[in-house]
Amino acid sequence: MIMRQELLSEPSVVKKTFETNFDVVNKIAAEFKEKGIKYITIIGRGTSDNAGLCFKYITEILCGIPVGNAHPSVTTMYGAKVNYEDHLVIAISQSGRSIDTLAVLDQAKKRNSITVAVTNDENSPLAKGANYHLYLNAGPEVALAATKTFAAELTALYMLAIALSGKTSLMEDIKKIPEKLEEVLAIEEDIKTFAKALKNHRNFIVLSRGSMQGVGKELALKLNQCCYNFSQFFSITDFMHGPFALLEENVNVILLAPHGECTENYLDISRKANLLGTNLFVLSDDQEILNYATEGLMMPKTDYLTSTFTYGLAVHLLSMHLACETGINPDSPRNLSKVIITK
Repeated sequence: MIMRQELLSEPSVVKKTFETNFDVVNKIAAEFKEKGIKYITIIGRGTSDNAGLCFKYITEILCGIPVGNAHPSVTTMYGAKVNYEDHLVIAISQSGRSIDTLAVLDQAKKRNSITVAVTNDENSPLAKGANYHLYLNAGPEVALAATKTFAAELTALYMLAIALSGKTSLMEDIKKIPEKLEEVLAIEEDIKTFAKALKNHRNFIVLSRGSMQGVGKELALKLNQCCYNFSQFFSITDFMHGPFALLEENVNVILLAPHGECTENYLDISRKANLLGTNLFVLSDDQEILNYATEGLMMPKTDYLTSTFTYGLAVHLLSMHLACETGINPDSPRNLSKVIITK
């Protein structure tokens, strides 16, 4: 299976992405400081947008710099001239060929902002149109669903966040990511068993919080894309402001719950979901949280910087195995193409 081979390659992909972009992120950080840039704006679609959400959290945590999202239709549909002066604008695209993303980047360049493309194609319009290119160098991604490029995007973006923060010692943590990914690959059989427990269930509510929200959205996307399974992600706190009314007996909930800053929130929602009789499926490295699960997957130990990588790989493996369990080929989901050109 092509998707599995690409997932198995993630440790080497992350290593290559790190080596490729070390000098570039430092050059971007130097110009950022020299120009006194105050804001960061990101743009991406699908999996790239999810990687961008992870970047937003890490950057705001490490740097205290606000990170917002550009909405392409403001430019392409409404013709608005958005002022990106004093911005670092980061366009994230596996292919680098999305027309609407390029339109936002062009508008940002006219305002003399610093523009950065994050792509897996050095010759793409996005790569050639930006001031800087963070080249994923992940090799061709043949399976339709983006997987190894998600890990590569996280690597390049986290490196940039660290460079902007000046906390360069954290680069050592990024260098150790391949080892953390190997720990996830070592529990693939457990993930396959977990997928079997989900195979007769449909329509999942996916929950998490903090920097894990991008991974939660990525799981929901892959369940839609690879498993033809309607799923919706919510931040736990947003979920409590209304959607909590959805919970009742036999509703399906997947919780991504690494031990850390949000543990108490994970415990609280687990207790409530358990009392209401939901089917609670939990990925966590915290046994107390797993005790509330209908079915649980013990994950490797992690922290806020590495959890998005390890859980990202785990949810991709989960989606792949769940698709196979239900007779779907995850390499080529119906109705879709690898490169989506939107305006």
